[in-house]
Amino acid sequence: MPDGSAQTATKPRSIRRHVDRKILRFSLWVGGIAALFAGIGYIGSAIPNVERAKGSNDRALAEINCVGGACDTTQLVKDWQSDQADYLIDTETRYLIEFPTSTGEDTEHFAPLDYFDTVFTQKFRKPTTHSTLDGEVWRLYSQKFTTMDVRLDILIGYAMKTPWKIVETPASLVDKVDAALKNEADELGNSFAAQGSVGSGSRIGLASDGFVIVDARTGHIQLAGPWLPEFLPANVSLPNAGYRLYARNNNLYLLVTERRGRLLAASVAKLGGIGWLLTLCAVAFFGMTGLARALCRRYLRNYFALSGIHVPTIDSALKAGEGQQVEFKRGLSDEVAKSGSVDTELLKSITAFANTNDGVILVGVDDTGHIKGLDLDFKRRDALERRIHQLVRTRIKPAPPVEIVFEGIRGMTVGRITVARGERPLYTLDNMIYLRRGSSDVQAQPDEIISLVTQFAF
Repeated sequence: MPDGSAQTATKPRSIRRHVDRKILRFSLWVGGIAALFAGIGYIGSAIPNVERAKGSNDRALAEINCVGGACDTTQLVKDWQSDQADYLIDTETRYLIEFPTSTGEDTEHFAPLDYFDTVFTQKFRKPTTHSTLDGEVWRLYSQKFTTMDVRLDILIGYAMKTPWKIVETPASLVDKVDAALKNEADELGNSFAAQGSVGSGSRIGLASDGFVIVDARTGHIQLAGPWLPEFLPANVSLPNAGYRLYARNNNLYLLVTERRGRLLAASVAKLGGIGWLLTLCAVAFFGMTGLARALCRRYLRNYFALSGIHVPTIDSALKAGEGQQVEFKRGLSDEVAKSGSVDTELLKSITAFANTNDGVILVGVDDTGHIKGLDLDFKRRDALERRIHQLVRTRIKPAPPVEIVFEGIRGMTVGRITVARGERPLYTLDNMIYLRRGSSDVQAQPDEIISLVTQFAF
């Protein structure tokens, strides 16, 4: 191949790889968008859970009235048909009005709030009566216990007087209550010693009204039965009002928190399993990436071949004149009967650029670079564009990447035909091969054809 053409020619094989990379990047982008929407859709299916959690918070805050050192929870306790908030906290005293229990069904928890003030448990090494700020009277007893090198505090309680008990426990039965609390504390300790674990299992058959087992060193709750008076440690941060996303036990949750005055209500809404979410997103990502890649390779290769190519703008082309990447055409006829050699000359230039390098053909500019313009209305522009595309498809084999636009410049219309160096080794016009050499379109010689084919092969 002569030097002028060889210096500007690009290997078709590298162009194909370049186009494939563009298609792959676009397909990955489509796959990423699909995965994002799949994830949003999966999480969006849990919106009823979020609304239910918010409704539980609203009801709980509306049914509690705190004044001074007392809170009236009678309406809340009696509203047994409604879902209750998972956590209800008096922020002034850090008293837990509501707290989720631990069960075999793994009731939803917010781990940063699963703590208990161990200073409070130590007050009840002997059975003692305790009055809560919401008017309940409890008999509480705590016991130290050690298992698996972990020091535990077991707090167990019996409700002497509460809104949900019809009859108040008489003082004459206090001794029997105390004895039962001690026995059941021992039973809890022995049960966990036999299991060898304090992190699993469900509530055994106890007659007490509530219990909690706490790590004596950290205050972390290991197991919580039905509610009994509980307080958060001073070093535990309360969640801010709003929404907080977090993961636990391979599930994704949303903590819905609301504050009203001194009260804080927080409920946990399950959004779904992380494994299922990742699987759905992966299926959407790889499925859409593969589909987009297949469709792009089949129908949009020319589009990606043209995207991002570097050809002179109209202004720079007019200043530089015709050359290796620029060709001027005085005009074209939009009538088939008047076409003839004009069409062939245009197709020669398109074929030459497709075989050699990216280029631009300006129609409506004479050979000296003076703008003559095209006398075309919108309808005739559309017809001319369709005819050029048809000529390219029918006479150039295979059809190269071509883009046709009409631009206004200095008050006149100029057609800009952008041609990308194609991915195929050879493009033929009526079985003839043309190359771009400087400002001319020349017929390829046998050695140049061999060189193009060799470049494609290697």
